[in-house]
Amino acid sequence: MPSEHAPPERLVWTPELVARFWDGVAHTALDAQSFARIAGPLVILAARSHFTPGGRHLDFGAGDGTLTRLMIEAGFPTAACEPAPERRAVLERRLAGLDGFLGAEAEAHAPYDAVLMAEVIEHVLDRDLDPVLRTVHGFLRPGGRLVITTPHAEDLDASMVYCPVSNTLFHRWQHVRSLTPESLAALLAPRGFRVIVTHLVEFSNLGFLLPPERLRLPWPVGPLWRRLRTAQLARRFASGRPVRLGNRSHMVCVAERL
Repeated sequence: MPSEHAPPERLVWTPELVARFWDGVAHTALDAQSFARIAGPLVILAARSHFTPGGRHLDFGAGDGTLTRLMIEAGFPTAACEPAPERRAVLERRLAGLDGFLGAEAEAHAPYDAVLMAEVIEHVLDRDLDPVLRTVHGFLRPGGRLVITTPHAEDLDASMVYCPVSNTLFHRWQHVRSLTPESLAALLAPRGFRVIVTHLVEFSNLGFLLPPERLRLPWPVGPLWRRLRTAQLARRFASGRPVRLGNRSHMVCVAERL
């Protein structure tokens, strides 16, 4: 046991600990707080102009497959790549037999028209970052699109939690890096990508100025508002110009494979 007054140490993440963390989360109520479950439809709204209807897409770091299913339902056939064994097993059970699911063997359907890395790059360990980005580059056809969502200039210390058993500090969602548009572009350039546009958004209905589902607006006000606002946002994201929404807590970076 550490001394009563010993300062806490920061947890050193390893691939084994990362897999154990996410497999463990899958067995708790924390799984319901996953980014894909909360913000999945908004991610697709922001990125869909860079996807190809009926083409081949890859959800890289797919978790339990929530975002993969949303991609498929939006008309974008998608494969899933998930390294955590138990989460991958859940994903395969949930998506098996779904028309448009390209499977969980990413290599089988490469090259892809687009790869989506939604809230993934902030989790990748330093030792794995170069191999991961080069692998993604290899999965894409020349000119294919890489869409990355990640927190914008996150204060990592503000999300630390303390374990009194091991006397360690670790990020509550296993984030290992904080990124800005400039630092993300600097990571991508030497790995064969050119950034096309980076949006700064708040991934919430409030940030997108969409009415929450629980808000009971009189018919047809609610559905009409949502339909008009969704169409407006789709045009803005497809324009090629940077979009700024809400508190700008997240980035949506679109890059082209050179």
